[in-house]
Amino acid sequence: MAQTSETQPQTQAQTPAAAQTPRARGADPLRWIATRPLDLRLLAVVGVLAVVLRVVSLGGGMLDYDEGVYWQSLRAMAAGHPLFAQVFSSQPPAFLDLVYPFYALFGQSIAAARLGIVVYSLVGLAAIYVIGRAVAGRWAGLAAVALLAFDPAYLAESHTLQAEAPSVALALVCVALAVSAARAQVPARRRVLAVLAGAALALGILIKLWDVVAVVPAVLYLAAPLFASLRGPDGRLRRPERAALMPALRTTAENLALFALGALGAGILILAPYLSHWSDLWNQVVAFHIAAGHTSGHGLLYNLSLLLSNGLAYPLALAALVGFLLGIGARDWRIAPPLLWLGASALLLLDQQPLFDHHRVLLLPPLALLAALALPLAARQAPVALRRGASVPIAPLAATLLLVVTLLTLGLGVASMRTDAAPPNGDQAQAAVALERLTVPGDVVASDDQYAAALAGRDVPPELVDTSQVRIASGYLTAAQLEAILTRDDVRAILFSSGRFALIPGFTAWVQAHYTEVVDLGGGRGLYIKSPPQPVTRV
Repeated sequence: MAQTSETQPQTQAQTPAAAQTPRARGADPLRWIATRPLDLRLLAVVGVLAVVLRVVSLGGGMLDYDEGVYWQSLRAMAAGHPLFAQVFSSQPPAFLDLVYPFYALFGQSIAAARLGIVVYSLVGLAAIYVIGRAVAGRWAGLAAVALLAFDPAYLAESHTLQAEAPSVALALVCVALAVSAARAQVPARRRVLAVLAGAALALGILIKLWDVVAVVPAVLYLAAPLFASLRGPDGRLRRPERAALMPALRTTAENLALFALGALGAGILILAPYLSHWSDLWNQVVAFHIAAGHTSGHGLLYNLSLLLSNGLAYPLALAALVGFLLGIGARDWRIAPPLLWLGASALLLLDQQPLFDHHRVLLLPPLALLAALALPLAARQAPVALRRGASVPIAPLAATLLLVVTLLTLGLGVASMRTDAAPPNGDQAQAAVALERLTVPGDVVASDDQYAAALAGRDVPPELVDTSQVRIASGYLTAAQLEAILTRDDVRAILFSSGRFALIPGFTAWVQAHYTEVVDLGGGRGLYIKSPPQPVTRV
């Protein structure tokens, strides 16, 4: 009994200490967060702001013409129309396939589709944090994710129903897995990560073909064992001994083989459901872009001026330049993968036909990584500068530059989100109201503004989800094709709204001969109904 009475107080004395574990953390989460390292607390702040900035505009008006195209594509898929065989799609199949679950599960609205884009953009942010942290430490990871999260171009694409943000996110996932594979100490883990990196690359390419540029950094990181054998203890290149070179060659060769195997396997799995429509897929995804490139009429100088014309890109580019210069000064190999990644991306965009401003988002991940490397590179060179008598505080200056760039882009992002959250503009809302008033649910309509038709809750023929100027100019949409589709589907209403239908020679005259204009929307815009003539009303 004496022993029992002695142990009882001891147990009670331990109770307060036990309360400091998970239960206490749950009772006082703010105190628990306050005890975390500063970089993790800042990372949490960046994450919360990134989510908020992306979700506030989910229900806003149209952000780009492509949104109407993809919204109608998702509506057609929900109605049972297969991609490529019926639904015209200029993007590889993985894009709409990855967005469709969000669209189907969260209300089949534009907000539901944009939510999918938000999720993939956040995956990209997580991936660039992994890359930055693995290559240069936690603070570099934090800097990389903050710079990318608030960049105006990436932020805009992060809630716009387009393929850019998901494709960039998968490219980042590919590179993050490759970095993790190179650092893995357990061979089995390294092999799995290399295969997954290849699978992520294939998925990214089958979202948007330009993800092929991610091969450059992925291969460089997977070949890290070989590069390590070529560097001496002082970091300089040396002639490796055979005993060290051969294992590094074997590991690198295995990494690259598994990477290629993962890409091939994932590519086959993704494309397998579309093999029966392979000719349609090739015609719309590859041949269409080749034809569009031949008709754009823009050359290298135009593309270069477009990439340089957006002043919002300059702050991040300046920070990346600082990281590059510090890396050159230190002869640090860590700048090589993002630098070559940036070069490959720039070359691709300079050759892209046609090139649009939002394509600039492809350059942002390597720029953000180069900029983030300024922190560890400056910290590394600070002692050398002090020994040489330099009075310039290199490390604090680099940190201040990245902080200023981050805050500047954050401010720009907040301003743009207020604009993006605005409801549909008056012309588009007016067209949607006219369609909703003069057609009934279930009516299939034709429109050169697919977003307005979707706002009215109306579907367009699956072949006409895309009536873009690029498709018209390249000859992939003609008056004869339109007339055949409208006659086949007995389309009752045709909306001229964006001016694209007017670009098709002969189509306006055909519509006026077979349909009656019932609403004049002004400026050449109007709603035509296949019905007995009615007086034209002006709105």
